[in-house]
Formats: sequence, C-alpha cells, structure tokens
Amino acid sequence: MSGQPIRVAVIGAGGIGGTHLNAWSQVPGAQIVAVVDVDSARAEQAAGKVGGAAFTDHRAMLDAITPDAVDICTPPVHHPEAAVDALDSGAHVICEKPLAESPVSAHRIVEAAESSGKLLMAAFCHRFHPPVAHLKRLVGDGRLGEVRMFRNRFAGPFAGIEGVWFSNPDVSGGGCLMDTSVHSVDLFRFLVGEVVQVQAAAVTVSDKLKPGVEDTAAMVLRSDTQGVGVIEASWALAAGANVVEVYGTKGTAFIHYWDGGVSRYLAEGMSEPEPLPEDGDRFQGELGHFAAAIRGECALSVTGFDGLRAVEVIYDAYRSAGLR
Repeated sequence: MSGQPIRVAVIGAGGIGGTHLNAWSQVPGAQIVAVVDVDSARAEQAAGKVGGAAFTDHRAMLDAITPDAVDICTPPVHHPEAAVDALDSGAHVICEKPLAESPVSAHRIVEAAESSGKLLMAAFCHRFHPPVAHLKRLVGDGRLGEVRMFRNRFAGPFAGIEGVWFSNPDVSGGGCLMDTSVHSVDLFRFLVGEVVQVQAAAVTVSDKLKPGVEDTAAMVLRSDTQGVGVIEASWALAAGANVVEVYGTKGTAFIHYWDGGVSRYLAEGMSEPEPLPEDGDRFQGELGHFAAAIRGECALSVTGFDGLRAVEVIYDAYRSAGLR
C-alpha cells in the first residue's frame, strides 16, 4: 500500500471510539472513510467531523465502503461478529480490549484472522505509552538484568459504573479484572514473560453492583521466566498511585500514570535514577504502528494471540477466585 492512503472504518463512536478517531487524525497516510454506530445521530456527528460516511450497521458499511482497515471500538460482546465480518471482507482489524468477552469468542476472532491472512491487532495501548516502550528496550538490552518482580496498579473510583455496560458481564465478560487488568496481564507478558500460573482474590465493595461482579481485586502471576507479579484493580476505592514497577537482577524502573510522579529507572553502574521519556500519545503510537504494519514497514508488535492470551489469563483468574 505504499503511497496510497489507508482507508479506515471505525466501528463504535462512543468514548474510546472518539479517542481512536482523534488519534487516527494524527496518523500520516490514514483516511477515515466510515464511522459505524448503532446510534445514528452519534455516527453522523462523528463522521461529519472526519469527513467519512455514517452507518448504523457494520455489514452495510463493509458492503458499501470496503475499507483497508477496521478499528473496532464497541462493547466486547460485539467484537467477534464485527471482527470476523471485517476479516472475511478482506480488511485488516485492530480491536479494542478485551479482544472478546470470553476465551471462546476471542479464539474465534484469531481463527478468522488466520484464515483470512489479514492482520489482527489487539489494542493494548499501554505498550505504546512512551515510558513503557522505553522500559521494554531497557529490558530487551539487559540493562535491568533478569526481570524477577512486577507490580501494576490501575485503580480508582468509577462513578456510575453500575449503570453502564462495563459492569454487565454478559456484555463485558466480567468486572474490573476484565476491564482494567486485561491491560495489566498484557504488560506482564510484554515485560516479564508468558503467564504459567495465576491466582486471584476479588470482592464487590459497592452494593449497587450485581453479586459476583468484582469491583476490587488483586492477582498474583508467575511467568515461564521465573518472574512473579502483583496486579491490583478497583472501580470502588479512592484514587491513588497508578504505577508499573519492574525489578530486575541489575536494576529497577518505576512508571507513574496520572499522579504527577516522575517515571524513572536505575540500572547497574548508574549512581542516580534517570527519567524515562514521557512525550508522545500512546493511542497515536498504537494506531501509527498498526498503519505501518499494514504498509509492510514492520511486523505487528502486539497480535490477536496476545489479545486471546490476556482473556484466557483473566478467565483463569476468575476460576481461581470462584467467579467462573
């Protein structure tokens, strides 16, 4: 596709869909040609801003537009149908997290990608957060030695969670673990290694949620590289530090999100910690990488299999906590 614009259709124009639409506008060589949303007014409003066509049904869009790439930003239970139809139509697909609401559904999407020969990328934006991307290079270069411990906390109050689909397991696949910790599991796999053991504990703090929909939870993971990790998530508790911490045999790194902290690392031979780079938007980085992979300029650094594994690990966590 060298020299030609990548024609992109975005399915889902809600909160994350709007974030993706804004990010696509900053990706060189990408052109939004269609926006799909079941709310016709929202589809038309979003399409009007980007100059694309508006649709309320993704199949009608695929018949009329034949995009090069489809970006799926709907609630998880709707991912499989849209992703499989897009892949079967010949489009490359990037799909928001979680890849699907269950491992069975996620596996269906991965199989469709394998059959179609098209690219399937799970939208794990945190891999493209500049401090995380730099940390990955430090780990790969051996600057921190062997990574043996990992800690991640993504937690804070989610007002009104009981009234939106995130807290409906039939739509989302679970509670805060599936919503938030699916990112955390991917970061563990990205920075430490494949998950071979998981144990979770989960509770429901809010009396507004259905029983069994966890809003506060923790997981302990072990990797195939003998690394261990702790993951914390909550929709219910007061905000605190949102962090990624990595401890290696030769150094350590701390990444702070949204709390004014400075991301930094200390490697062997350094007398003082040095800052990790903060400049850059992770969504633009994510979608720019997907566009580059479509053009054949690089291989995908995050795949549909990564999306599937994260969902599988979350389901293993649910089983260990007695929620499945």
